[in-house]
Amino acid sequence: MEPGVPGSSPGGGTISSPFSAHARYAAHTAAKLGLSFRSLDGEDCYLFEIGDGERRAFFATGAASPYALNPAHAASIARDKWFAQQVLREAGIATIPSRLFFVTATQAAERGPGRELKDARGFAASAAYPLFCKPVSGSQGAFAERVDDAAEFARYIERVAKHHYAMLVQPVIEAREHRVVVLKGAPLFCYEKHSAQPGLPANRSAGGSASEPTTDVPQALRTIAVEATQTLGLDFAAIDMFETERGPVVIEVNAAPAVQTLEDYGRWDLIETIWTANIEAAFAR
Repeated sequence: MEPGVPGSSPGGGTISSPFSAHARYAAHTAAKLGLSFRSLDGEDCYLFEIGDGERRAFFATGAASPYALNPAHAASIARDKWFAQQVLREAGIATIPSRLFFVTATQAAERGPGRELKDARGFAASAAYPLFCKPVSGSQGAFAERVDDAAEFARYIERVAKHHYAMLVQPVIEAREHRVVVLKGAPLFCYEKHSAQPGLPANRSAGGSASEPTTDVPQALRTIAVEATQTLGLDFAAIDMFETERGPVVIEVNAAPAVQTLEDYGRWDLIETIWTANIEAAFAR
């Protein structure tokens, strides 16, 4: 890990261990470029400023996305897993077959029939288990779980409804999982993701791990990753895919990846590439 982040609020100093990983990457890159970095959020560093003496740009992390590279409308579609999947399917890109169910009655009057709680329960009664369930707006693998029977499905709905409004239901797929990161229309690097145990997502927050990142991205993965990113209108994204016998299948597209795997393996060169492009995009706004 890079030692300290220069600048704090108020008035300078060194933040020894910011909670925001993005702040470390931004501060590191700003220093390499001879730019100023200042936290506007004390030691937490979830809000910070980068400047060059004439221009300054603000970045927010945590619940927000720090990537000025991506248009807000494109990032909002990618953030909703159901919306993103439908856009990709319209473009002929393979995705996981999914069912959408709303798990709260909020705004039910503004939706068509067939996807409410009662419909989810009816589906669960005759579904072919196991299933994989996850919220449409979740991140870091939260509530992304394997469900083995109708009783477990009912308990899952109760838990997820306390935090999310809708969920996706998918078949369980057992295949190698890869992440490809695309920057401005070209694959930047990729790595294989590994879950801690069967049924768990491969996210690091769920105990998952990753192989060493490589810039040698296999052709089949690069093609789908670039197509998915361009279809959604993103300039920067991480595309997670299963490698199946029929070819790559997109799991989801992350428009605000944390790229901590690069830090794990000391690939600050790639972090600098990403944040240099991001700072330039922010200054250009």
